Amino acid sequence: MTALYAASITLVASLVIIAIGILVSRARLLPKDPAASAAVYRIRAIYFTCILTAVVIALVITLPMVPYPVRFSGQEPDAVVNVTGEMWSWTLTPTVGGASVDGKLVLPAGKLVEFNVTSKDVNHNFALYNSKGRLMAQVQAMPNYTNQLFYRFKMPGQYYVLCLEYCGIAHHGMNTELDVK
Repeated sequence: MTALYAASITLVASLVIIAIGILVSRARLLPKDPAASAAVYRIRAIYFTCILTAVVIALVITLPMVPYPVRFSGQEPDAVVNVTGEMWSWTLTPTVGGASVDGKLVLPAGKLVEFNVTSKDVNHNFALYNSKGRLMAQVQAMPNYTNQLFYRFKMPGQYYVLCLEYCGIAHHGMNTELDVK
C-alpha cells in the first residue's frame, strides 16, 4: 500500500516538474519586456509555493508510516533480542520477553520486539522473512556498532533470518529460523 502511495506521489510530482519545465522553456520565448518578466516570476512563485505545500503535505501524511514508530511513541519493547552476525551464522540471544527452545528463538506475536544487531567480523545484513518468502524488515549488521530494529510480528508462524550483504564464500548458508507464537 505504501508503495502505491509513493508511486502516485512520484507520478504527480514528475508531471508537475514536466509542466514547470514546459512553462519555463515557453517563457524564454516571450518578448523581453518587464511586464512579461514580472508575470513569469509570479507564475514561478505560485508553482514553487504549490510544490513546497505538496511536499510538506506528503511528509505529514507519510510520517506515521515510517518503519520505526517506537522512536516517536516512546513505547518500550515487549521483547529484546541481541543479534550477532559472524561468518557465516547468526546468534540470536533473547534478553527480555523471548525464549530459546531447542536452539530456536521463540518470540511473542503482536508484541513489539527490539533487535540489537551487530557483527563480529564484516558487514552483514539482518533480514527477516515470513514463511512465504516476503521481506518483513532488515537492518545492517556492522562491526563495533549496534543497530536497533523494532518490529511487531502481527501473525504467528515461522520466520527466517537471512544475510543480504555478501559476506564471503558461505554467505548463502548464513540463515536461521525463529518462531512467533
